[in-house]
Amino acid sequence: MKGSDILLEGIQNWKLRLVLSALLCIMGLAALISMTLGEFVQLTVMDKSIVSIAIFMVGTPAYLIASNLGKVDQYTIAGFLNESLSEIQGDAEVLVKKEEELDEEEKTRREQLEDFFKENPLYNYLPDKPVKQAYVLFVLSLAGSFSIWYMG
Repeated sequence: MKGSDILLEGIQNWKLRLVLSALLCIMGLAALISMTLGEFVQLTVMDKSIVSIAIFMVGTPAYLIASNLGKVDQYTIAGFLNESLSEIQGDAEVLVKKEEELDEEEKTRREQLEDFFKENPLYNYLPDKPVKQAYVLFVLSLAGSFSIWYMG
Protein backbone atom coordinates (compact mmCIF):
# COMPACT_ATOMS: atom_id res chain seq x y z
CA MET A 1 0.00 0.00 0.00
CA LYS A 2 1.42 3.36 -0.98
CA GLY A 3 1.85 6.21 1.48
CA SER A 4 -0.96 8.31 0.08
CA ASP A 5 -3.29 5.30 0.14
CA ILE A 6 -2.52 4.76 3.82
CA LEU A 7 -3.52 8.33 4.64
CA LEU A 8 -6.62 8.17 2.41
CA GLU A 9 -7.70 5.10 4.36
CA GLY A 10 -7.15 7.12 7.54
CA ILE A 11 -9.25 10.00 6.21
CA GLN A 12 -12.13 7.68 5.35
CA ASN A 13 -11.96 5.97 8.72
CA TRP A 14 -11.81 9.29 10.58
CA LYS A 15 -14.80 10.65 8.66
CA LEU A 16 -16.82 7.49 9.25
CA ARG A 17 -16.15 7.75 12.97
CA LEU A 18 -17.23 11.37 12.95
CA VAL A 19 -20.44 10.55 11.06
CA LEU A 20 -21.20 7.71 13.49
CA SER A 21 -20.72 9.96 16.49
CA ALA A 22 -22.98 12.59 14.89
CA LEU A 23 -25.72 10.06 14.22
CA LEU A 24 -25.60 8.69 17.75
CA CYS A 25 -25.54 12.12 19.42
CA ILE A 26 -28.32 13.65 17.39
CA MET A 27 -30.53 10.54 17.51
CA GLY A 28 -30.45 10.42 21.30
CA LEU A 29 -30.83 14.16 21.76
CA ALA A 30 -33.70 14.31 19.26
CA ALA A 31 -35.63 11.69 21.23
CA LEU A 32 -34.94 13.45 24.53
CA ILE A 33 -35.90 16.89 23.22
CA SER A 34 -39.13 15.66 21.63
CA MET A 35 -40.18 13.83 24.79
CA THR A 36 -39.34 16.84 26.96
CA LEU A 37 -41.21 19.15 24.62
CA GLY A 38 -44.18 16.80 24.85
CA GLU A 39 -44.35 17.46 28.58
CA PHE A 40 -44.76 21.21 28.11
CA VAL A 41 -46.88 21.22 24.97
CA GLN A 42 -49.75 18.82 24.38
CA LEU A 43 -48.28 16.52 21.70
CA THR A 44 -49.43 13.12 20.55
CA VAL A 45 -47.02 10.26 19.99
CA MET A 46 -47.12 11.00 16.27
CA ASP A 47 -46.26 14.66 16.91
CA LYS A 48 -43.35 13.69 19.15
CA SER A 49 -42.08 11.33 16.46
CA ILE A 50 -42.29 14.05 13.80
CA VAL A 51 -40.44 16.50 16.07
CA SER A 52 -37.75 13.91 16.76
CA ILE A 53 -37.31 13.11 13.07
CA ALA A 54 -37.15 16.81 12.20
CA ILE A 55 -34.48 17.45 14.82
CA PHE A 56 -32.53 14.45 13.58
CA MET A 57 -32.77 15.52 9.91
CA VAL A 58 -31.63 19.07 10.64
CA GLY A 59 -29.21 18.34 13.47
CA THR A 60 -27.05 15.73 11.78
CA PRO A 61 -25.89 17.89 8.84
CA ALA A 62 -25.50 20.88 11.15
CA TYR A 63 -23.29 18.84 13.48
CA LEU A 64 -21.16 17.59 10.59
CA ILE A 65 -20.76 21.09 9.15
CA ALA A 66 -19.82 22.49 12.56
CA SER A 67 -17.22 19.74 13.03
CA ASN A 68 -15.32 20.83 9.89
CA LEU A 69 -15.56 17.38 8.33
CA GLY A 70 -14.59 18.74 4.92
CA LYS A 71 -11.31 20.15 6.25
CA VAL A 72 -9.92 16.74 7.21
CA ASP A 73 -7.21 15.89 4.68
CA GLN A 74 -3.97 13.93 4.45
CA TYR A 75 -2.03 16.65 6.25
CA THR A 76 -4.51 16.52 9.15
CA ILE A 77 -3.98 12.78 9.54
CA ALA A 78 -0.20 13.17 9.19
CA GLY A 79 -0.15 15.89 11.86
CA PHE A 80 -2.23 13.77 14.19
CA LEU A 81 0.09 10.80 13.69
CA ASN A 82 3.15 12.95 14.34
CA GLU A 83 1.67 14.12 17.64
CA SER A 84 0.31 10.82 18.89
CA LEU A 85 2.75 8.14 17.71
CA SER A 86 6.32 7.97 18.93
CA GLU A 87 7.13 5.31 16.31
CA ILE A 88 6.55 7.85 13.52
CA GLN A 89 9.15 10.27 14.96
CA GLY A 90 7.48 13.24 13.25
CA ASP A 91 8.01 11.89 9.74
CA ALA A 92 4.42 11.27 8.61
CA GLU A 93 4.65 14.08 6.05
CA VAL A 94 6.78 11.83 3.82
CA LEU A 95 3.63 9.79 3.24
CA VAL A 96 1.88 12.88 1.85
CA LYS A 97 4.62 14.03 -0.51
CA LYS A 98 4.81 12.79 -4.08
CA GLU A 99 7.45 10.20 -4.91
CA GLU A 100 9.35 12.62 -7.16
CA GLU A 101 9.72 15.23 -4.40
CA LEU A 102 11.49 12.87 -1.97
CA ASP A 103 15.22 12.50 -1.56
CA GLU A 104 16.83 9.12 -0.82
CA GLU A 105 16.60 9.44 2.96
CA GLU A 106 12.90 10.37 2.79
CA LYS A 107 12.21 7.49 0.38
CA THR A 108 13.79 5.07 2.83
CA ARG A 109 11.75 6.53 5.69
CA ARG A 110 8.59 6.34 3.59
CA GLU A 111 9.19 2.65 2.90
CA GLN A 112 9.73 2.05 6.62
CA LEU A 113 6.46 3.81 7.45
CA GLU A 114 4.58 1.90 4.74
CA ASP A 115 5.88 -1.37 6.18
CA PHE A 116 4.93 -0.22 9.68
CA PHE A 117 1.35 0.54 8.60
CA LYS A 118 1.09 -2.77 6.74
CA GLU A 119 1.82 -4.56 9.99
CA ASN A 120 -0.19 -2.14 12.17
CA PRO A 121 -3.27 -0.77 10.39
CA LEU A 122 -3.75 2.98 10.65
CA TYR A 123 -7.27 2.79 12.06
CA ASN A 124 -5.83 1.39 15.31
CA TYR A 125 -4.17 4.74 15.98
CA LEU A 126 -7.08 7.06 15.18
CA PRO A 127 -9.09 8.44 18.12
CA ASP A 128 -12.25 6.58 19.05
CA LYS A 129 -13.06 8.64 22.14
CA PRO A 130 -15.68 10.78 20.29
CA VAL A 131 -17.57 7.63 19.29
CA LYS A 132 -17.50 6.33 22.87
CA GLN A 133 -18.70 9.69 24.19
CA ALA A 134 -21.46 9.79 21.56
CA TYR A 135 -22.56 6.28 22.53
CA VAL A 136 -22.75 7.23 26.22
CA LEU A 137 -24.72 10.38 25.34
CA PHE A 138 -27.04 8.30 23.15
CA VAL A 139 -27.73 5.77 25.91
CA LEU A 140 -28.27 8.47 28.57
CA SER A 141 -30.55 10.46 26.28
CA LEU A 142 -32.64 7.40 25.44
CA ALA A 143 -32.85 6.45 29.11
CA GLY A 144 -33.98 9.98 29.91
CA SER A 145 -36.58 10.01 27.14
CA PHE A 146 -37.93 6.59 28.17
CA SER A 147 -38.19 7.73 31.78
CA ILE A 148 -40.08 10.86 30.69
CA TRP A 149 -42.38 8.68 28.59
CA TYR A 150 -42.95 6.26 31.49
CA MET A 151 -43.71 9.03 33.99
CA GLY A 152 -45.88 10.95 31.52
